[in-house]
Amino acid sequence: MTQPISSRERVRLVFSHREADRIPCCDSYWPETLSQWREEGAPDEAGIRSRFDFDIVGAGWVNHQARVGFEEVIEESEEWVTRRDGNGAILRYWRNRSGTPEHVAFETGTPERWRALKRVLLDAPPASRMDLEGAKRAMALAEREKRWFVWAGIEAFEAAKDVLGHEILCAAMAEDPEWARDVFDTETEVCLRCLELLESEGLRFDGAWIYGDIAYNHAPFCSPRMYRELVMGAHARQVAWFKDRGLPVIYHTDGDFRPLIPAMLEIGVDCFQPLEAKANLDVRDLKVQFGSRAAWMGNIDATILLTNDRERIEAEVSSKISVAKAGGGYIYHSDHSVPPGVSWETYRFLMERVELHGRY
Repeated sequence: MTQPISSRERVRLVFSHREADRIPCCDSYWPETLSQWREEGAPDEAGIRSRFDFDIVGAGWVNHQARVGFEEVIEESEEWVTRRDGNGAILRYWRNRSGTPEHVAFETGTPERWRALKRVLLDAPPASRMDLEGAKRAMALAEREKRWFVWAGIEAFEAAKDVLGHEILCAAMAEDPEWARDVFDTETEVCLRCLELLESEGLRFDGAWIYGDIAYNHAPFCSPRMYRELVMGAHARQVAWFKDRGLPVIYHTDGDFRPLIPAMLEIGVDCFQPLEAKANLDVRDLKVQFGSRAAWMGNIDATILLTNDRERIEAEVSSKISVAKAGGGYIYHSDHSVPPGVSWETYRFLMERVELHGRY
């Protein structure tokens, strides 16, 4: 195709493995990166997305905490603040920078306490869990600019981890699978109630971008067998909500999730993101292994971007995009949120190379 097309159509073609005018593009940033870039002369985040003509607009995030909006400060210092959240999780955060919080304690650590929290979780009205007006504004923007409008939100494993923490959750999956399955099913029910409300309020999505960090840098948090027995059913229900409406699904997970890909393809996941290079994922290998069974999003190594070395960045972009874009089925994204330390000048260079090598 030689004529430019709309962002909406450009992304749609990805899922049918057809080539457009260029690959679609989207990216994510740490807050500190945006602050650094503003000092270096960059526009705000909305301006960055406009400047590079990003193709995806997202909305509809669901707050899965049992007590929405609850927060209690337990301890604080100049560097840290420790809080109890609406799930009874006690987490320690850096005060002056972003990052994954330290898991201190999880008060909902037994089946009995889970059952009490479950009642609170299911009693909260779906409207309290979302910014409905913000979602409507995002849809209007997407319609006005003909962007691909995606529902963005978490899935059952991610929500369960926020209630129990990884250690308790993984032990429960092995030692008390019915409890773990109930947590996954309940969190999925919360999500589906919110999706139904969004639809009743007139929200119409082009697809889903489902977030759930189900792996770390060496492997998934559970075996493929355990995934099929305990998590897959919950995932299938959530994915089916979109499939019943003819919509494609992107699944986000950090880490090396490759053993779970076949099962996720079975339930209808269409695309995987962000494909962390530091977890030994390589889109060139995935493209060959899975062919047209899956689309891919990401894999541009953020650790290489941090070098601010243009030769290395050129090699990373040209070698991966040339393979990933062939025959369609690829969306540009970094392999995680772009970290501070990547200069604004470097990022502009990166996006110039993505534009060059992403053309058909």
